[in-house]
Amino acid sequence: MAEKHTHPEAIADAHADQRAWIFVLLFTAASWFVLSVSLADDAARAGLEPGLEPWLREGASHIASLIGFLIVPVMLSRFPVSLQSWKTSLPAHILASIAFSIIHTLIMVALRKMSYPPLVGYEYEFGLADPSIWLYEYRKDAYSYVLVVTFFAVSRTMEQRRLEAQAARSDARKEGRLTLKSGGRTLFLNAEDVIYAAAASNYVEITTQHGTHLARMTLSSLERLLAETGTNHIRVHRSYIVHGDHIQEIIPTRDGNVTIQLDNGVTLTGSRSYRDRLPGEVHHA
Repeated sequence: MAEKHTHPEAIADAHADQRAWIFVLLFTAASWFVLSVSLADDAARAGLEPGLEPWLREGASHIASLIGFLIVPVMLSRFPVSLQSWKTSLPAHILASIAFSIIHTLIMVALRKMSYPPLVGYEYEFGLADPSIWLYEYRKDAYSYVLVVTFFAVSRTMEQRRLEAQAARSDARKEGRLTLKSGGRTLFLNAEDVIYAAAASNYVEITTQHGTHLARMTLSSLERLLAETGTNHIRVHRSYIVHGDHIQEIIPTRDGNVTIQLDNGVTLTGSRSYRDRLPGEVHHA
């Protein structure tokens, strides 16, 4: 039988979900502790002896929430949260939030009914027949559902970006090709064609032999990507990277910096912090 291979993006989602579950578990434990302590403190201020009741009350709710949260990764896999799919995803997640609230409420009540008699000495009453109670629970549960969906969605997005960056480094190392995001498109450039790059806020302006492109990344990220290609690109300033083969002249200035003249007529500033990366002084041919 042929070995079954799992798609890299599915593996990435699984890794992302593992991290999200750790965060959700920690957040839920912290919420249980804080709310239980708050209830116990309120009871003590009222002259009552809270005992285990606050911990059982909140513990049942938080355990029920964790069980209900199992539907979140399933829903995200079938109905991803994105601007392109919101018309389908939004109604699906609204229905899922209602299902989550029902699951949470029923399990919470069952746990409290089982634990209260032996541990606090009286029966727990909830009032499942009252619609207003279900509406009250749903208002809280809808918030919890949205919060956890956000945790998982952000974790998956971060993992997908890591996967894309890994693929880009592989392309750079094996093929000398840069894979960049530009204006909602994926742009492929031959690394040797990059004459220089300049930082531009949250973007990098990359000038090649064939034109200029704006990529959404940091200059440091581009520097690491270019290093994978093995080309002769040099960081000469916090705002500039140049291809060493296109440097025509390097002129020292009085302040310790340098002026760099490229063979396409462009003049850039080189910082004293990066002078040790520059080749020896280059003069006109």
